[in-house]
Amino acid sequence: MISRLPPEAIRRLAVLRGPRGGEPGEPGERRAVPRPVPRPVFDVEQASEHVLARWAGDLCGLLNAMTRGELAELAAQLGVSPGAGAGAASTAAPATVRAPALRAALWAHGAALERGAAEVSPAVQPRPIVLGGHLVIQAAPRGLFPPSARWPRPVPPPRPAAPPASEPEAIDELLAAADRALGVRLGSRGRDKGAWGMRAARLLGLIERSEREPDWRGDVEVKTVAIARDPGGWWRVVEDPAIAMIGEPALAKLARTLWLARCDVGGAVAGGPARDATIVSWYLLDWDPDIARLARRDLHDRPKGPAGSATRALYLHKRFFADAGLLATLNGTGRDAPADAERA
Repeated sequence: MISRLPPEAIRRLAVLRGPRGGEPGEPGERRAVPRPVPRPVFDVEQASEHVLARWAGDLCGLLNAMTRGELAELAAQLGVSPGAGAGAASTAAPATVRAPALRAALWAHGAALERGAAEVSPAVQPRPIVLGGHLVIQAAPRGLFPPSARWPRPVPPPRPAAPPASEPEAIDELLAAADRALGVRLGSRGRDKGAWGMRAARLLGLIERSEREPDWRGDVEVKTVAIARDPGGWWRVVEDPAIAMIGEPALAKLARTLWLARCDVGGAVAGGPARDATIVSWYLLDWDPDIARLARRDLHDRPKGPAGSATRALYLHKRFFADAGLLATLNGTGRDAPADAERA
């Protein structure tokens, strides 16, 4: 595919800087801002080598980095368009098609070339979904989550609150309380951004303890993460959730986390906060070397509180939830009948 791109597109991609971040030191550690480095100038052959070295095994990343004009040019060169199978005749001029559809069609074409005539499992060749106009690979779930009859997971119907009479004593009791919280309307949060999280904690029967230890018996941290429907119908995470204040043990809080996926319901009042919200699903994620790598990559600090506040907190980047499997528990794993997690 790279060889089909115009020379100016290849040279642009060759000097495109990668996303900020990488493998940081300790979360919250303030690092010096590097000085701007002049971009190198490559000829087409050198640029092609750089593009191939960077994206040889990442077709989604390459297509996401391309502009709509570059996508349209590549689609025209390959005779590919949305609505046509890989290798089929184009049914619409690529120049009239939006970038997300072009990315999806070009990925399907490239995936077909890669697998040839072979039947390939989604585990070997995972199919991306389009979120925010870009291709996103959803990692398979690696923790426990409730079953669903349909994918993407529907918003649960309203149900009355049924919190436990006392704090759950075992993890199965905690997850049963999380099941009963699905669909419970949380009410208006007003201007307090933490109100829904506190109400969700009460639905699970949690006792408020020190902020420096996990919420449930010092073993499981309970966090809500805001989700919303993308125009394509898939669920996406809409904001980076706060994990801990600077100085608190953020990594310890992520060692075992019960994520409560929360969506707004009922709309907003005069452009203000949403009138209501509910819990759509839950996901119990345990620490392992991969999660440790993702957490260190995606934890970042920024101000917390009203404008001008000097207080800082650690937040987790939205991409963590695609790579850690949470999105797949909301959208399905890409198979016709996704297998639901079995409870331990």
